[in-house]
Amino acid sequence: MQLAQNYLKVQVNTTSQEELVVLIFEAAIKYLEQAKEKIKEKDYAQKGILISKALDCIAELDSSLNMEKGGEIAKNLHALYFYCQSKLLMANLKLDCQVIDEVIGILRKIGSAFAEITQSS
Repeated sequence: MQLAQNYLKVQVNTTSQEELVVLIFEAAIKYLEQAKEKIKEKDYAQKGILISKALDCIAELDSSLNMEKGGEIAKNLHALYFYCQSKLLMANLKLDCQVIDEVIGILRKIGSAFAEITQSS
């Protein structure tokens, strides 16, 4: 466990800010995929924890937006993040995997677009 934590620290410390954003998208998606599995297993406590972790990831992405420099794109992303958070809160209450899939789709699209921009710069 300690080795894994040390590796993660090195990875985070040597990763660019843009790459960290991509990692946050990937983490959110991973948590949501796991939450769907927990719903199927009827492990609702763990499902709630995983959705909360995904919500934390989305909140981090939202807080990293530069509203002054980002202009219309930042405003649109902020609205999308808010939409995703709202949907996940409902999915958490209603145990709705379809809504979780919808949010995963949105995060995948934004994350892959961000990854493409990061790779081309």
